Amino acid sequence: MKHISILGNDTQFGNFCWPSVARLQDSRLVMVCSGHRLAHVCPFGKVVACVSEDDGLTWSEPITLIDTPLDDRDAGITPFGDGFIVTTFNNTRAFQLGHISKRPIPAEHERLIRERVVQITDEEERAYLGSSYYYFGPDMKERFHGMLGVSAPHGMSLLSDGRLMYVGREAENACISRSNSRHLDRIGVIFSEDGVHFSEVTWLEGLLPGFPEGTFLCEPHGIELRDGRILILSRVERPGQSFTIYQSVSRDGGKSFSRPMPLCIPEEELSGSPPHLLEARDGTVILTYGYRLRPYGQRARISRDGGETWSREIILREDGVNWDLGYPATVERTDGSLLTVYYQIPEGKENRAILGTIWRPEEHAL
Repeated sequence: MKHISILGNDTQFGNFCWPSVARLQDSRLVMVCSGHRLAHVCPFGKVVACVSEDDGLTWSEPITLIDTPLDDRDAGITPFGDGFIVTTFNNTRAFQLGHISKRPIPAEHERLIRERVVQITDEEERAYLGSSYYYFGPDMKERFHGMLGVSAPHGMSLLSDGRLMYVGREAENACISRSNSRHLDRIGVIFSEDGVHFSEVTWLEGLLPGFPEGTFLCEPHGIELRDGRILILSRVERPGQSFTIYQSVSRDGGKSFSRPMPLCIPEEELSGSPPHLLEARDGTVILTYGYRLRPYGQRARISRDGGETWSREIILREDGVNWDLGYPATVERTDGSLLTVYYQIPEGKENRAILGTIWRPEEHAL
């Protein structure tokens, strides 16, 4: 297991969070994330990309892809055609200001955030607020963009028939506030054949089982397996409990999904989220997620039967300085090993950075 540093610095605007990673048609790896941030919620967030031409060992300096007046957050990436699609979302001005009281920050940071937010006009908020997607060519230049009705950290998935699938939380709630009413936390799915025009959202009401009031359901990730099934894992938080992962399956191309069930029984055996899924070339399904209990870090499980059963936890690292970490995503390297990227505060540092781990499942007792 090899740990690498991908992106981070010690400057005031040196926080980088919520990454995703993918391999482009030309074999380069691209990592996207929200960067140049001052705080967990602030108007300075931009979506940036780093490129690797040596299978993830070294990375370019960050390239700014998206920089709206609002807080450009979670970045997902999906190869499509000769380029790639990036998804992101942002929050209202009111939410950004309200968040200051929820998570105290240095007085100077608060001042900078307030000064920037009050400069954002009503017209700018109306123009940019929401869940959005951007198509970039291999030269990292934007070709077109649009708005979407759902949002999820790791973006879209490419299906075997060439369509794009995006499973996400209702974008209106994601962009305004965290909902504490489960009927508002709807999970939906949309499809596109050309990467430009997307279907209307199909709300997956079957993904709302009888959770207790106050349950938070969000941040799903879905992929199509080689046997044609679509596997969705979602982040679930219930009052008084750490977050966990629930699983649902579609056997009809995404038209309907099974009732979601906890990934592990008993549920206490898994205390991490949100999920990211990858089906490797040999058919192994890789699940990675952040672990926000002590010892803080990044963890994984694998399935060799398409998600029917899962291995014990594989600890990728457990040296997080606090709970503010996670959102790992994984890509397969050319030699069959895996690269998992995530954000975490390096030991001895203050800013959040994008780090990575190169590993092989077969080297761990399952």
